[in-house]
Amino acid sequence: MRKQFDETSDGLGSGHAETAGRGLKERLRWPLMAALPLLLIVGGGARYFHGAHDVSTDDAFVRAAKVSINARIPGQVVKVAVIDNQPVKAGQLLFEIDPEPYRIAVEQAQARLNSARLQVEALKATYRRQLADLESAKASADFDGREYARKKALLASDFASRASYERAETDMQVSRQHIASAQQDVANTVAGLNGDPNIEADRHPAVREARAQLDRAQLDLSYTRVLAPDDGVVTKVDDLQVGDFVSSGATVFSMMSSRHVWIEANFRETGLTHMRPGQAATIDVDTYPGHGFKAHVVSMSPGTGSEFALLPPENATGNWVKVVQRLPVRLELDAIDPNWPLYSGMSVTAQVDTRQQAQATHRAAGAGQ
Repeated sequence: MRKQFDETSDGLGSGHAETAGRGLKERLRWPLMAALPLLLIVGGGARYFHGAHDVSTDDAFVRAAKVSINARIPGQVVKVAVIDNQPVKAGQLLFEIDPEPYRIAVEQAQARLNSARLQVEALKATYRRQLADLESAKASADFDGREYARKKALLASDFASRASYERAETDMQVSRQHIASAQQDVANTVAGLNGDPNIEADRHPAVREARAQLDRAQLDLSYTRVLAPDDGVVTKVDDLQVGDFVSSGATVFSMMSSRHVWIEANFRETGLTHMRPGQAATIDVDTYPGHGFKAHVVSMSPGTGSEFALLPPENATGNWVKVVQRLPVRLELDAIDPNWPLYSGMSVTAQVDTRQQAQATHRAAGAGQ
């Protein structure tokens, strides 16, 4: 009997508890139903105002400067100092061309330079000798002139024969011709010394030309060692082997720069309203999920991608359909972190903060009204 009473009491207690619980739920249901939309509106509004002016696109890729590695001089390859996909530093040896022919050319150019200097010194010595010959010719001419005058006076007094007079006249004329010849020789030598008898040998045009040829030969010799023009990673190195003959200017393999890296992001034209160079951007690389890169806008292309296509589209047709165009925008990283290397062609998502420009535009529009 008591057990039955206890069971009845328990049933009544549980019934009261269930009734009280249902009453609490009923009282909370309508406030919650009213508050939930309000919370969604507030949260959505905050999200909208915070990100309304953030323009993003996943049509973006990493770009790096591609350098064509070539030889400046022709020759046979005697050494390849790198392997495929090897990181290199600027100035590091990539490959070497047989230097022996160019070393011989340097020695020949050095010999020509020494010869040119000797020729200049020889011309200066010739000039000094010719000056002495000219002075001697002038002295002889003075003597022959006085002798001619004396013979002429004696002939007038019948104290000299006509034959001796004529010899004196001939000697005087020959002496004068010697002076003219000596003067011409001096003038030719001075012209050979570039108009300056006291010119330094290294200032003479012939010596300067020989020196330039030596510099060119030494430069060609230095070109036998092909060095990396920048930091980066070499690729397609296996296309070059020891023993290959390379031509001047011919590309033998390539190098992707690790310092000249940028992002090419193709934004919809409708998202460029408030985008300006210098605005901050965030780059998310698919290869490194969860790691963001800080960047900034550098420039915007003067035309859409289709404008630079080999065959631009012709829109003057009857079945034309308007399509939102995309404009390439160049973004550059604020800093390059070697722990997170970026390679050309990687897919990224770019987001640009245009909030300040949008607010400035709105304020200017409000002030204009």
